[in-house]
Amino acid sequence: MNPKFKEARERIIDQNSESQTLFSLQPTVKRLMSVMYYYEKPMTLDDMKDILGMSKASMSNAVRELDDIGLVEKVWKKGERKDLYKVEEDNYESFIKYFCYHWRKIIVPKTHSLKKSINELNELKLDDEMDEETKELIDKDLEKLHEGLEYLEWVGNLVELFESHKIFDHIPKKPSKLEV
Repeated sequence: MNPKFKEARERIIDQNSESQTLFSLQPTVKRLMSVMYYYEKPMTLDDMKDILGMSKASMSNAVRELDDIGLVEKVWKKGERKDLYKVEEDNYESFIKYFCYHWRKIIVPKTHSLKKSINELNELKLDDEMDEETKELIDKDLEKLHEGLEYLEWVGNLVELFESHKIFDHIPKKPSKLEV
């Protein structure tokens, strides 16, 4: 590889991994994504280790995190005994996978928590010894909890809009153009 090109590519990879501000991933993980994106070939953990100069364990942890989100996938290559990984190359798809993964991680437990609180307050309301002032406060809190559930349902609908790619009916992708 031409040394000047190699230097330019390293700078591009650095800039790309730094500019991934939307991805609150560890710097190592962002750099790995950028390297895999620009090298455009499936890589083994050893390949990643050699290119990034980090331990195999660090690369394994980074790949596991990216795999959990759906940003890398294991691929098969005839004659290769080691696991190979390929990064998601579509920027739109990377965005969707990353944010939907994190939104869903919040929606499910938060919804469960709100429903548990609603049930608890509804049980308290059934207490015949509960004073009217407290019952009114319970009703106000229940209203807020139900608004919270409605909001989480809205976020869930937003996630579905992204995952189904119907978001592009509202905000179309920009056509791919090679511009210098």
